[in-house]
Amino acid sequence: MRITNRTISNNLLLNLNRSMGRLDRLNNQLGSKKQIRVPSDDPVKAGVVLRMNTSVRETEQYIRNTDSAVSWLDASDIVFQDVISVIHRAKELANRGASTHLDDTSRQALADEVFQLHDNLQQLANSTHGGRYLFAGQKTQTKPFEPEQNTPDGEIPIMEFKGDEEKLEFEIGVNVKMAVNMKGKEIFSELFTTLGNLHGQLTGVQSDNDSMGKLDEALDNVLRHVSELGGKQNRVELAQERLKDLNLNLKKIRSEAEDLDYSEAIMNLKMEEFAYRTALSVGARIIQPSLIDFLR
Repeated sequence: MRITNRTISNNLLLNLNRSMGRLDRLNNQLGSKKQIRVPSDDPVKAGVVLRMNTSVRETEQYIRNTDSAVSWLDASDIVFQDVISVIHRAKELANRGASTHLDDTSRQALADEVFQLHDNLQQLANSTHGGRYLFAGQKTQTKPFEPEQNTPDGEIPIMEFKGDEEKLEFEIGVNVKMAVNMKGKEIFSELFTTLGNLHGQLTGVQSDNDSMGKLDEALDNVLRHVSELGGKQNRVELAQERLKDLNLNLKKIRSEAEDLDYSEAIMNLKMEEFAYRTALSVGARIIQPSLIDFLR
């Protein structure tokens, strides 16, 4: 094969262009802080990065769901603590009202406080969180408990449940859903009735003397729901911790495939710069004057 000056020049320029391409790639990596800018840089790693990006976004959405679930359950727990306080106070009033030594004025004072407890319980049953009712099932924009109309003055109204008993679910994992709402009708309806009976007993409208037993049953019912709520809180918190650990692991895998090793990149850049300058120096020696240059 005949080697001409043109062949030598073309090979030199080809190699110089390749070296410039490598220098450009390294400079872009250092500027972007990423090993991969386009899939053609490394198709295998690019596939890993794309999969990890999708997984990270999904995991972060599940974490946001668990945050919302924890917030909802915590709000319900606060309401339950206040409901328990209302029941304990109602039991104290029922115990006082059972005394045969009370006059009508004292009984009316106890009845008035029971009326206020009923109003307080109504507010608790209609508690909201983030603009949504806690105990209305899936009808989160509908006030769950409303008093019946035409209730005589001075009497506790019968409360009507306007919500539903459907589950309000949050997705806390892949195909994993958990209901965060508690059944408002099951928790409050009987308690409203019991307070109404206690009020009627104190005012003499009713002769039922089993208010203490009914309040004990209502307290047991609330405590059962508190226990159920605590189990849900533990489950969500465990899921939340697991998702956070998973998210860190996914980001680590993505970082290993995508992020740049600065020390290695700078070392490669210096080597390429040295190689390029060496090529230029050698090229200056390779491109010698030709015969035509002497004939001019």
